[in-house]
Amino acid sequence: MASRIELEASYHLGENYEDILEKIKEQNFKLVEDSVEEDTCFTDKNLEFVKSRTCLRTRKTNEDFLELTYKPKTDNSTEKYGKKEVNLRLDPKDYEDTKYVINQLGYIEYVSFKKYRQVYSKNINGFEYNIMIDKIDGVGNFIELEILANTEEEKEKLRTELDKFVERMNCNKLKEKEKPYRDIVKEHMDRKK
Repeated sequence: MASRIELEASYHLGENYEDILEKIKEQNFKLVEDSVEEDTCFTDKNLEFVKSRTCLRTRKTNEDFLELTYKPKTDNSTEKYGKKEVNLRLDPKDYEDTKYVINQLGYIEYVSFKKYRQVYSKNINGFEYNIMIDKIDGVGNFIELEILANTEEEKEKLRTELDKFVERMNCNKLKEKEKPYRDIVKEHMDRKK
């Protein structure tokens, strides 16, 4: 499915998160992906995408998968509880051409980074629940909890389920990730200059 609604909550993990891995195992989540993702995030020349937390991104996974992602601007009502995401699958051989077209449309490359991701998944009451453990070298470790919905009506029903999911995984005790990876990585890179 190219279009879906993600209900998502994200947190900073420390260096030691064995307790989280144990919870994943206890609750019978299955490892469905262990990958290296190379993200390139784009913005307009006035950085409005950055200000509004709009996402235009290419993602190359394990050198054999490429997608173009668009997520509309974020506000307080969509931040934690999900917004529509459109993913277009592309041929990995078209990676450079895709970036060229995006640049020719007036968007600029804002930041690129590699992320090591493990995805654990489980179907609960007909909905896909995912746990992503992300590592970005030199930046940190993170956990994202998400529930995938297909309609706005489903999204509304799943809001409280996301809160329960966060609690079951003991993530409510972690520091919330308040910015997208794009901004966290860019700030880290700017500090190193």
